[in-house]
Amino acid sequence: MRKILFILLIPFTAFAQQIVITGQVPDCPDSVDVFMYKPIGTYFNAQYKQNVGKVVGHQFKLAVPMTSPGFVILESKHVKSVLFVEPGDYVDIGVSRNGSQGEKIYKGNNAAGHELFNNETPLSESNVAAAMEYVLDSARTVNGALWGLRNTLGELKSPLLAYLRKGEISVGFYENMVTTLEGRLVYHFLNTIGHRLDKPEARKNKALTDKELKQLLQDVCELFDPFDTKYTIIPDVSHLVAKKCYLIQRGFLRGAAPMNDFWLHFDESSRSYAYAPSALLEMNAGNEFVAYLTTRKVFAKSNHATLLDYFKYNFPKSAYLPVVEQLMTKKG
Repeated sequence: MRKILFILLIPFTAFAQQIVITGQVPDCPDSVDVFMYKPIGTYFNAQYKQNVGKVVGHQFKLAVPMTSPGFVILESKHVKSVLFVEPGDYVDIGVSRNGSQGEKIYKGNNAAGHELFNNETPLSESNVAAAMEYVLDSARTVNGALWGLRNTLGELKSPLLAYLRKGEISVGFYENMVTTLEGRLVYHFLNTIGHRLDKPEARKNKALTDKELKQLLQDVCELFDPFDTKYTIIPDVSHLVAKKCYLIQRGFLRGAAPMNDFWLHFDESSRSYAYAPSALLEMNAGNEFVAYLTTRKVFAKSNHATLLDYFKYNFPKSAYLPVVEQLMTKKG
């Protein structure tokens, strides 16, 4: 009996260790590539893409190994989605020809949540940025601005909570999307304050002084620290970390002494990450190394091997190593 049970469990276990994503792309011709960006270890990845399928008959179907929850980016010529998925999930993506241009329609696990984060809704990037601009244009005090941030977060979380209560999204999806939403709000809040400090003449709201704006930055980072490792899985993590590093570098935020020696091995464009803590070194360095090998041309090919040795020395068991070595092999 135990042998029979074990055999019956094999197909289910195999299915649970992957995600299945299908898509309907009516305007896309056959043979168009479909790519996916999967997490590298536990870190969100927006640099290293893998060719995982092709469009056939205006459709595609991907069965991708996935042993732990995380965010993936699915991308082709006619559709792009950022999805939080858990092993065993099924997601179907359709592109609407009616109504909103480019609107995506989802079916399967957490469909309602995917629609919120991948269409033009109050949770979308542009609308969150506008909301934070409004908070800082209307606040009269530091506490008023903080209240505006927290109130906006509460309002934007409410549809997700409603979906959770109705059983339309999973607990894991809810928790990770709230973290994502929090990180997105904090990034745009910090970005907006930074612009006001960089260009005081452009401010609409003169109520908050430079001293108060800097205090506001410090208060926000104590409430929602961009360097908190809980954000390392979210799609906005690189922008969030880089923004706090920039604000420390400019003297707008207090921070620890920079780790300049470590980043001297990297290109100049990466060195603002010196202001991030050691807990984020592997992610920041790994993402920058992958970026050099995929999207940037500023890093001389002759330096790749030296940087690889340095990376191996500091992170001998890093999940980035197989990715970096594979990319270097492709580049010859």
